[in-house]
Amino acid sequence: MEKLGILGVPWMFHEERQGVALAPYAIRYTGIVEMLEKMVDDVVDYHNMAFFTDMEQEAILKSKDLKAITYKSKELREIVADMKAEGGMPIIFGGDQFISLSSIAGVQSDGNEQVVIWVNAHADMGTQLNQENLCHNVMATVIGKGPEELESIMNHRFVRGDNVCIVGTRRIDREEIHVIESEKILHFEMTTIDRMGFAMMTDEIIQWLARKNGDVHLVLDVDAVDPEFTPGTDFISQGGIYWREIRYFMRNLALSNKISAMTFTGVNPLNDDKNKTAKFVNSLLEEYFKAKSMQIDQLEG
Repeated sequence: MEKLGILGVPWMFHEERQGVALAPYAIRYTGIVEMLEKMVDDVVDYHNMAFFTDMEQEAILKSKDLKAITYKSKELREIVADMKAEGGMPIIFGGDQFISLSSIAGVQSDGNEQVVIWVNAHADMGTQLNQENLCHNVMATVIGKGPEELESIMNHRFVRGDNVCIVGTRRIDREEIHVIESEKILHFEMTTIDRMGFAMMTDEIIQWLARKNGDVHLVLDVDAVDPEFTPGTDFISQGGIYWREIRYFMRNLALSNKISAMTFTGVNPLNDDKNKTAKFVNSLLEEYFKAKSMQIDQLEG
């Protein structure tokens, strides 16, 4: 089976969400690396990146210094790029969703299109800079429609809108809908999913993936999942994806053989119940690689 690279990112870009910096430690506490080592032959642990220094916290959290923010984001981008260059599937996990901008940028390849599956309660298609909540600008920046101040994190190499699929939104404004429609983004908000059924939506996404030739990056924020299963997040909103549905989704993504990188965000252990949310992230990866293992066994048999 493929080689994996594991990296935790204990960073936060919002002073009021201190707990998200602990996310990689909570996820590791579930035994996620040991679980993956039992299922995948070659797992490289890149460990956790260092916490922000006092000076960085002052610049990033207190002063909202965009120069400092973009510098750290580019640092993460280059580490993810090195992980990919070493031949493995990067798996990044953390708390602050803003890190996903760096992980998406880091797995970009010259001459190879990138496809992004964004599973999130929010579309994060804010085109105007929101310094109080930079997460709101992430996907807009990914497709080249975000604030200029953040474009350099993407290295000015953007993902085409029709190579983006957004799943599970239930907090979205009219301006974001306009961007999604104008950029031809495949979008399934929860009301649409409820109407068509999760299995039918998954089939449609798998068929969509089959027509794509680029690297596929799954980015999953745990706030997309119903808080009954993932209470350890900063954005609690009832009516999210259920555990059977998201596990079904992970199995089908595994069988598609399309996923080349994964990022998990949104975990805040300080809001969690007995590490329930971190354990859920562990279970999703286990579901994914269990399906991959069964597929390989069938092919070899």
